[in-house]
Amino acid sequence: MKSLLTKIMFAALTLAPLSSWALFEARLTYGSLASQQNLADICQGSCATPSNAPAIVPTFGLGLDAIVELPFFPMGLGLRTEDMKLSASTSSIEGELKYTRTAILVNYRLIDTIVHFGPIASFGISHSGSMNIKENSTTRVDLTPGSLTSYSVGLELGVKPLVVIPLKIGAEAGYMSFKWGEVTNSVDSTKKNVDLSGMYLKVFLGLDI
Repeated sequence: MKSLLTKIMFAALTLAPLSSWALFEARLTYGSLASQQNLADICQGSCATPSNAPAIVPTFGLGLDAIVELPFFPMGLGLRTEDMKLSASTSSIEGELKYTRTAILVNYRLIDTIVHFGPIASFGISHSGSMNIKENSTTRVDLTPGSLTSYSVGLELGVKPLVVIPLKIGAEAGYMSFKWGEVTNSVDSTKKNVDLSGMYLKVFLGLDI
């Protein structure tokens, strides 16, 4: 009888959805966005030799997700914040990019046991950003956008490695659209179109409460 009860308890821990007892999840994230934006295009009309601009590299940074999970239903709603940056340079041109993003977050778990897997999406509601490009130590481009738009769609995979301890590790990958639109360069008043859209990847460490 004791052996049977032990098996039932183990099956309940293994097969029951996490959403049935976890109502809130907090995640610390670290990720990157591999934008296709070309810094040489941003330099056109402002730098003496735009072709010397460095190839843009992925932005990297930390973030925080807070997700409320619906009881007995494998869906979550929450908020995401991100603080991302990059720095790239050649012998004559150096570029620096920074941005922050706050977004509404929605996920749905197709698998929802000690392993969870499913789609996740976000929609940006608050942004800030800046881009600075110097040529031979002289600022040629200084951008501060007034209107930014963003959204992302992806897949996430998470695992509770210790089962009964509410610690979770996982990863998320997908596509993010992140457009600054037409921005005025404060140095020479030229117009720049900035589109940082591209594939993204995140790893996370989470805690279920």
